[in-house]
Amino acid sequence: MPSETLRAAVIGTGKMSRGHARGYQGAAGVELVACADVSEAARSQFASEFGVDRTYADAREMLEQEKPDIVSVCTWPPLHAELTVLACEAGVRAVLCEKPMAVHLADADQMLAAAKANGTLLCINHQRRFRPRYVHAKRYLDAGAIGRISQVTSICRGDLLTDGTHLIDMTRFLLGDPPIEWVFGGIDLTRRQNVDVVNGMGFAEWLTAGTRYGHHVEGGALAILHFQNGVRANLEIGSIARPGYQKFVVNGTDGRIEISGDQPEPGEPELRVCPFGSQPITPELEPDRSMQVNVEEIVNSLRTGRPHRLDGTSGRATLEAIMAIFASAIERRPVPLPYTRPDSPFEAALTSDAISLG
Repeated sequence: MPSETLRAAVIGTGKMSRGHARGYQGAAGVELVACADVSEAARSQFASEFGVDRTYADAREMLEQEKPDIVSVCTWPPLHAELTVLACEAGVRAVLCEKPMAVHLADADQMLAAAKANGTLLCINHQRRFRPRYVHAKRYLDAGAIGRISQVTSICRGDLLTDGTHLIDMTRFLLGDPPIEWVFGGIDLTRRQNVDVVNGMGFAEWLTAGTRYGHHVEGGALAILHFQNGVRANLEIGSIARPGYQKFVVNGTDGRIEISGDQPEPGEPELRVCPFGSQPITPELEPDRSMQVNVEEIVNSLRTGRPHRLDGTSGRATLEAIMAIFASAIERRPVPLPYTRPDSPFEAALTSDAISLG
């Protein structure tokens, strides 16, 4: 395939779109040409910030007029399926959809089916798989620096769908994506009181509706993921979590690896490898270019046919684990995988008044 310039466009020009735009503008062989958003103010600000000349209020019109090769879907999660399917059916060659993949497994399956039917590369933006601290940690794990992995502890603020999706995806990545055998979880239904509605990334409607980015969220969660290889991961999320965001401790038979997450404590290295009986290793890390590297891998996949590490099937696996955790919390039992319920058990329990946010 010739190395022609690939045309990229963005649907949804809120905060999450900025990383996508910078990724497109930093990657060779890609030109960011258009954006679409129902908000005139949002798309105008995006256009001014990134030098995009062509803006649209309607995503369908943008796809018909611009015929982009790559499209980012950066809207709220309840719209991911509809817009991804629209892009696939419009002939877009690759869709980079923000996480979480969807709110319901049925929506995720619809997205995968549309991508397959139209020959579209579908990727879900768990971009931390490209961040240096996690990439280097995975290399040390693969090299046996701490022996056989026995247990993972992972921590983040927020909620399961919005933030826990990164936590579960990264846990899977560090372990080499083994299948999950079962999950066991509990959720905090206490309505949050201290919410920054301006800078809190989607929390504007939490105090009144208990929703974030257009879908219901819990206050926090604790969960165990039991993988088929015998490794267990303990997840701490939201109101129940200790301080840290996307923070990990991986224990092994010969040591441990500590990953600081997005906000290291004073004096805390981003990555520390601690073999038993040896001095800790704190490798020097290159700057974070995760979104640009993500886009570059999409370009490479389109030109060579090679798989992309954020393929939609991986995004679905993470969403499946989240839905199983919700089911476990509501049913008060371990839930085996595969988990096949098409709708969200959390949304269904709230709608039926089986549970409520207090």
